[in-house]
Amino acid sequence: MRIKNVTLVQLRTFLSLVRNESFTKAGQDLAVSPATVTSQIKQLEDALDATLVFRTTRSVRLTDAGAVLARQATKILHLIEAIPERLGAVENLERGEVSVGIIGTAGYVMPKVLAAYQEEHPGIHLDLMMGNRNTIWDAILEGKIDIGIMGTPPEDTNIESEIIGEHQLIFVAHPNHPLSKLEREITARELIRYQLIAREVGSGTRLAMAAYFGALFHQTARTPVVLDTNEGIKQAVLAGMGISMLSEATCEIELHHGLLKRLTAEGTPIPRQWYAIRVANIERNPAEISLLNFLATQYTQP
Repeated sequence: MRIKNVTLVQLRTFLSLVRNESFTKAGQDLAVSPATVTSQIKQLEDALDATLVFRTTRSVRLTDAGAVLARQATKILHLIEAIPERLGAVENLERGEVSVGIIGTAGYVMPKVLAAYQEEHPGIHLDLMMGNRNTIWDAILEGKIDIGIMGTPPEDTNIESEIIGEHQLIFVAHPNHPLSKLEREITARELIRYQLIAREVGSGTRLAMAAYFGALFHQTARTPVVLDTNEGIKQAVLAGMGISMLSEATCEIELHHGLLKRLTAEGTPIPRQWYAIRVANIERNPAEISLLNFLATQYTQP
Protein backbone atom coordinates (compact mmCIF):
# COMPACT_ATOMS: atom_id res chain seq x y z
CA MET A 1 0.00 0.00 0.00
CA ARG A 2 1.23 3.47 -0.90
CA ILE A 3 0.24 6.39 1.28
CA LYS A 4 -0.72 9.52 -0.60
CA ASN A 5 -1.62 12.97 0.66
CA VAL A 6 -1.86 12.09 4.37
CA THR A 7 -1.45 15.29 6.38
CA LEU A 8 -0.55 16.03 9.98
CA VAL A 9 -3.89 17.80 10.36
CA GLN A 10 -5.68 14.60 9.40
CA LEU A 11 -3.65 12.53 11.88
CA ARG A 12 -4.23 15.01 14.70
CA THR A 13 -7.96 15.06 13.89
CA PHE A 14 -8.05 11.26 13.88
CA LEU A 15 -6.32 10.99 17.28
CA SER A 16 -8.67 13.58 18.75
CA LEU A 17 -11.59 11.49 17.50
CA VAL A 18 -10.02 8.40 19.11
CA ARG A 19 -9.66 10.20 22.43
CA ASN A 20 -13.12 11.77 22.45
CA GLU A 21 -15.07 8.97 20.70
CA SER A 22 -17.31 11.64 19.19
CA PHE A 23 -17.17 13.85 16.12
CA THR A 24 -18.80 16.67 18.07
CA LYS A 25 -16.37 16.46 21.00
CA ALA A 26 -13.41 16.13 18.64
CA GLY A 27 -14.56 19.31 16.91
CA GLN A 28 -14.77 21.10 20.26
CA ASP A 29 -11.30 19.80 21.16
CA LEU A 30 -9.86 21.13 17.91
CA ALA A 31 -12.03 24.28 17.73
CA VAL A 32 -13.55 23.22 14.40
CA SER A 33 -17.01 22.08 13.35
CA PRO A 34 -18.07 18.41 13.47
CA ALA A 35 -18.43 18.61 9.69
CA THR A 36 -14.75 19.53 9.39
CA VAL A 37 -13.80 16.54 11.56
CA THR A 38 -15.96 14.30 9.38
CA SER A 39 -14.32 15.68 6.22
CA GLN A 40 -10.77 15.18 7.58
CA ILE A 41 -11.49 11.57 8.59
CA LYS A 42 -13.07 10.82 5.20
CA GLN A 43 -10.02 12.26 3.40
CA LEU A 44 -7.73 10.17 5.62
CA GLU A 45 -9.68 7.00 4.91
CA ASP A 46 -9.59 7.73 1.18
CA ALA A 47 -5.83 8.35 1.30
CA LEU A 48 -5.22 5.07 3.14
CA ASP A 49 -7.97 3.17 1.29
CA ALA A 50 -9.17 1.80 4.62
CA THR A 51 -12.13 2.17 6.97
CA LEU A 52 -10.83 3.55 10.25
CA VAL A 53 -13.93 3.91 12.42
CA PHE A 54 -17.38 2.42 12.83
CA ARG A 55 -19.88 5.27 13.10
CA THR A 56 -23.10 4.98 15.12
CA THR A 57 -25.52 7.58 16.36
CA ARG A 58 -24.06 7.37 19.85
CA SER A 59 -20.38 6.55 19.57
CA VAL A 60 -17.37 5.95 17.39
CA ARG A 61 -15.43 2.67 17.49
CA LEU A 62 -12.10 1.90 15.85
CA THR A 63 -11.78 -0.76 13.22
CA ASP A 64 -8.70 -3.01 13.33
CA ALA A 65 -7.08 -0.73 10.75
CA GLY A 66 -8.02 2.27 12.87
CA ALA A 67 -6.37 0.74 15.95
CA VAL A 68 -3.13 0.18 14.02
CA LEU A 69 -3.18 3.73 12.69
CA ALA A 70 -3.83 5.15 16.16
CA ARG A 71 -0.65 3.52 17.47
CA GLN A 72 1.46 4.61 14.52
CA ALA A 73 0.02 8.13 14.36
CA THR A 74 0.80 8.61 18.06
CA LYS A 75 4.45 7.67 17.42
CA ILE A 76 4.63 9.94 14.37
CA LEU A 77 3.27 12.97 16.18
CA HIS A 78 5.52 12.38 19.18
CA LEU A 79 8.54 12.35 16.86
CA ILE A 80 7.40 15.52 15.11
CA GLU A 81 6.69 17.31 18.37
CA ALA A 82 10.20 16.42 19.55
CA ILE A 83 11.83 18.09 16.53
CA PRO A 84 12.08 21.61 18.06
CA GLU A 85 13.67 20.18 21.20
CA ARG A 86 16.13 18.10 19.20
CA LEU A 87 17.00 21.02 16.92
CA GLY A 88 17.56 23.14 20.01
CA ALA A 89 19.87 20.45 21.38
CA VAL A 90 21.88 20.56 18.16
CA GLU A 91 22.15 24.35 18.29
CA ASN A 92 23.18 24.16 21.95
CA LEU A 93 25.78 21.45 21.21
CA GLU A 94 23.95 18.90 23.33
CA ARG A 95 23.65 16.61 20.29
CA GLY A 96 25.48 16.28 17.00
CA GLU A 97 28.03 14.35 14.99
CA VAL A 98 31.26 15.25 13.22
CA SER A 99 33.41 12.90 11.13
CA VAL A 100 37.15 13.56 11.41
CA GLY A 101 40.03 12.08 9.42
CA ILE A 102 43.46 12.16 11.04
CA ILE A 103 46.79 11.77 9.27
CA GLY A 104 49.04 9.13 10.86
CA THR A 105 51.56 11.62 12.24
CA ALA A 106 48.87 13.56 14.05
CA GLY A 107 47.43 10.33 15.41
CA TYR A 108 49.83 10.48 18.34
CA VAL A 109 48.54 13.87 19.50
CA MET A 110 45.08 14.61 18.11
CA PRO A 111 43.16 11.93 20.07
CA LYS A 112 44.13 13.76 23.28
CA VAL A 113 42.83 17.02 21.83
CA LEU A 114 39.60 15.42 20.62
CA ALA A 115 39.11 13.73 23.99
CA ALA A 116 39.32 17.17 25.62
CA TYR A 117 36.66 18.42 23.21
CA GLN A 118 34.36 15.51 23.99
CA GLU A 119 34.78 16.14 27.71
CA GLU A 120 33.37 19.62 27.11
CA HIS A 121 30.66 18.37 24.73
CA PRO A 122 29.70 14.80 25.73
CA GLY A 123 26.64 14.86 23.47
CA ILE A 124 28.72 15.31 20.31
CA HIS A 125 29.73 12.06 18.65
CA LEU A 126 33.08 12.10 16.85
CA ASP A 127 33.42 9.54 14.07
CA LEU A 128 37.17 9.07 13.54
CA MET A 129 39.27 7.55 10.79
CA MET A 130 43.04 7.48 10.36
CA GLY A 131 45.11 7.15 7.23
CA ASN A 132 47.96 8.55 5.22
CA ARG A 133 47.92 11.87 3.43
CA ASN A 134 46.32 10.54 0.24
CA THR A 135 43.65 8.59 2.13
CA ILE A 136 42.58 11.62 4.15
CA TRP A 137 42.68 13.89 1.11
CA ASP A 138 40.49 11.54 -0.94
CA ALA A 139 38.02 11.21 1.95
CA ILE A 140 37.69 15.01 2.14
CA LEU A 141 37.05 15.37 -1.59
CA GLU A 142 34.56 12.49 -1.60
CA GLY A 143 32.64 13.96 1.33
CA LYS A 144 33.29 10.97 3.59
CA ILE A 145 34.62 13.16 6.40
CA ASP A 146 33.74 16.68 7.55
CA ILE A 147 37.20 17.71 8.75
CA GLY A 148 40.61 16.36 7.85
CA ILE A 149 43.67 16.82 10.08
CA MET A 150 46.78 16.68 7.95
CA GLY A 151 49.93 18.48 6.85
CA THR A 152 50.12 21.08 4.10
CA PRO A 153 47.17 20.35 1.79
CA PRO A 154 47.45 20.07 -1.99
CA GLU A 155 46.37 23.13 -3.93
CA ASP A 156 42.61 23.10 -4.49
CA THR A 157 40.34 26.12 -4.85
CA ASN A 158 37.42 24.22 -3.29
CA ILE A 159 39.22 23.61 0.00
CA GLU A 160 39.44 25.73 3.16
CA SER A 161 42.22 25.17 5.68
CA GLU A 162 43.70 26.72 8.77
CA ILE A 163 46.70 25.91 10.92
CA ILE A 164 45.72 24.28 14.21
CA GLY A 165 49.12 23.24 15.54
CA GLU A 166 52.80 22.66 14.92
CA HIS A 167 55.22 19.78 15.23
CA GLN A 168 58.84 19.10 14.33
CA LEU A 169 60.44 16.57 12.02
CA ILE A 170 63.67 15.09 13.32
CA PHE A 171 66.05 12.25 12.46
CA VAL A 172 66.14 9.37 14.93
CA ALA A 173 68.31 6.29 15.32
CA HIS A 174 68.92 3.47 17.77
CA PRO A 175 71.18 4.61 20.64
CA ASN A 176 73.87 2.15 19.46
CA HIS A 177 73.82 3.41 15.86
CA PRO A 178 77.18 4.92 14.77
CA LEU A 179 75.57 8.32 14.13
CA SER A 180 74.18 8.35 17.68
CA LYS A 181 77.76 8.54 19.01
CA LEU A 182 78.60 11.75 17.17
CA GLU A 183 78.62 14.87 19.30
CA ARG A 184 78.52 17.32 16.43
CA GLU A 185 76.17 18.37 13.66
CA ILE A 186 75.65 15.62 11.12
CA THR A 187 75.47 16.55 7.44
CA ALA A 188 72.94 15.27 4.94
CA ARG A 189 75.75 13.51 3.06
CA GLU A 190 76.65 11.60 6.22
CA LEU A 191 73.04 10.61 6.86
CA ILE A 192 72.55 9.32 3.33
CA ARG A 193 75.37 6.79 3.74
CA TYR A 194 73.27 4.77 6.14
CA GLN A 195 70.15 2.71 5.67
CA LEU A 196 67.13 5.01 5.51
CA ILE A 197 63.65 3.93 6.55
CA ALA A 198 61.03 6.01 4.77
CA ARG A 199 57.29 6.36 4.52
CA GLU A 200 55.46 5.38 1.35
CA VAL A 201 55.27 7.65 -1.71
CA GLY A 202 52.59 10.29 -1.17
CA SER A 203 53.13 10.55 2.57
CA GLY A 204 53.80 14.05 3.88
CA THR A 205 56.81 12.80 5.87
CA ARG A 206 58.17 11.08 2.75
CA LEU A 207 57.84 14.34 0.81
CA ALA A 208 59.63 16.21 3.61
CA MET A 209 62.47 13.66 3.68
CA ALA A 210 62.89 13.85 -0.10
CA ALA A 211 62.93 17.65 0.05
CA TYR A 212 65.52 17.58 2.84
CA PHE A 213 67.96 15.42 0.90
CA GLY A 214 67.19 16.88 -2.54
CA ALA A 215 69.20 15.15 -5.26
CA LEU A 216 71.01 13.09 -2.62
CA PHE A 217 67.81 11.15 -1.97
CA HIS A 218 68.34 9.29 -5.24
CA GLN A 219 72.00 8.63 -4.52
CA THR A 220 71.58 6.50 -1.41
CA ALA A 221 74.04 3.68 -0.90
CA ARG A 222 71.11 1.42 -0.03
CA THR A 223 67.55 1.54 -1.28
CA PRO A 224 65.36 2.98 1.51
CA VAL A 225 63.19 0.53 3.41
CA VAL A 226 59.60 1.69 2.85
CA LEU A 227 56.91 1.25 5.49
CA ASP A 228 53.40 2.70 5.40
CA THR A 229 52.95 3.66 9.05
CA ASN A 230 54.89 5.78 11.52
CA GLU A 231 54.58 3.01 14.09
CA GLY A 232 56.14 0.52 11.69
CA ILE A 233 59.04 2.90 11.03
CA LYS A 234 59.53 3.52 14.73
CA GLN A 235 59.68 -0.20 15.45
CA ALA A 236 62.18 -0.71 12.63
CA VAL A 237 64.43 2.03 14.04
CA LEU A 238 64.07 0.56 17.53
CA ALA A 239 65.23 -2.77 16.09
CA GLY A 240 68.34 -1.11 14.67
CA MET A 241 67.42 -1.46 11.00
CA GLY A 242 68.36 2.11 10.12
CA ILE A 243 67.60 5.79 10.63
CA SER A 244 64.50 7.74 9.74
CA MET A 245 62.81 11.12 9.76
CA LEU A 246 59.81 11.20 12.09
CA SER A 247 57.64 13.75 13.81
CA GLU A 248 58.97 14.26 17.31
CA ALA A 249 55.38 13.78 18.51
CA THR A 250 55.39 10.16 17.29
CA CYS A 251 58.40 9.11 19.35
CA GLU A 252 58.26 11.40 22.39
CA ILE A 253 58.08 8.50 24.88
CA GLU A 254 60.92 6.53 23.27
CA LEU A 255 63.15 9.60 23.21
CA HIS A 256 62.36 10.38 26.84
CA HIS A 257 63.30 6.86 27.96
CA GLY A 258 66.43 6.66 25.81
CA LEU A 259 65.08 3.96 23.52
CA LEU A 260 65.69 6.23 20.51
CA LYS A 261 68.31 8.89 19.93
CA ARG A 262 67.56 12.21 18.28
CA LEU A 263 70.30 12.93 15.75
CA THR A 264 71.79 16.42 15.57
CA ALA A 265 71.33 16.71 11.82
CA GLU A 266 71.96 19.96 9.94
CA GLY A 267 68.80 21.88 9.12
CA THR A 268 66.74 20.10 11.76
CA PRO A 269 64.36 20.16 13.45
CA ILE A 270 62.11 20.99 10.51
CA PRO A 271 58.99 22.88 11.65
CA ARG A 272 55.75 21.60 10.20
CA GLN A 273 52.10 22.47 10.65
CA TRP A 274 48.92 20.51 11.08
CA TYR A 275 45.89 21.89 9.26
CA ALA A 276 42.18 21.48 9.71
CA ILE A 277 40.93 21.00 6.15
CA ARG A 278 37.39 20.91 4.80
CA VAL A 279 35.43 21.49 1.62
CA ALA A 280 34.75 25.19 1.07
CA ASN A 281 31.45 26.99 0.62
CA ILE A 282 29.13 24.49 2.30
CA GLU A 283 26.76 24.87 5.24
CA ARG A 284 28.32 23.66 8.49
CA ASN A 285 26.39 22.22 11.41
CA PRO A 286 26.92 23.72 14.89
CA ALA A 287 28.96 20.74 16.10
CA GLU A 288 31.42 21.07 13.20
CA ILE A 289 31.80 24.81 13.76
CA SER A 290 32.34 24.20 17.46
CA LEU A 291 35.06 21.60 16.83
CA LEU A 292 36.85 23.84 14.33
CA ASN A 293 36.88 26.67 16.86
CA PHE A 294 38.14 24.32 19.56
CA LEU A 295 40.97 23.05 17.37
CA ALA A 296 42.00 26.60 16.52
CA THR A 297 41.96 27.95 20.06
CA GLN A 298 42.49 25.03 22.47
CA TYR A 299 45.25 23.09 20.76
CA THR A 300 48.40 22.63 22.83
CA GLN A 301 51.68 21.50 21.36
CA PRO A 302 53.07 18.17 22.53
